[in-house]
Amino acid sequence: MQTTALLVIDIQRGAFDGVRCPPIDAAERLVGNASTLIAAARAGGRPVVFVQHCEGAGEPFEEGSVHGQLHAQLVPAPGERVVKKYASSSFERTELDALLKAGNIASLVVCGLQSEFCVSNTTRAALQRGYAVQVAEDGHSTWPSNGRSAAEIAADANAQLAQAGARLASTESLADALRSA
Repeated sequence: MQTTALLVIDIQRGAFDGVRCPPIDAAERLVGNASTLIAAARAGGRPVVFVQHCEGAGEPFEEGSVHGQLHAQLVPAPGERVVKKYASSSFERTELDALLKAGNIASLVVCGLQSEFCVSNTTRAALQRGYAVQVAEDGHSTWPSNGRSAAEIAADANAQLAQAGARLASTESLADALRSA
């Protein structure tokens, strides 16, 4: 039987602590919505996969540092996988695709950061591999850039991902779907 997995992308301490970069926009909403999706996936017996971006010394997500650790409120449960990545797509040079195929996963729910980079690139890579992808339209965030607000960038990412073939839905509706096994 094929099933749906939740991907929680790069929600790591370095994006929230303000030490190596400004805190991510709408931080509380992002963590709250990710927590809601994780709890719903667990309640529905759905796999949860955490993706952890790994960077070099001094970078916001420095591998092996406190900044590179997953957010303190988003701790993997026993048996849940953490996939380390070194590129923008969670599929590039990682075991994610093999892990999902081994679990007979055909559909993904995606949340995390950064809207226009890792969330977008992972979603596109999943679609190219034949996965059905649902993006929590209110479950990802980014930083303001080039005179655009984080909200504008996230909305643009949502529009582009919908155009690419992803289905967008609210955290609430995706959580309801994840809970029903």
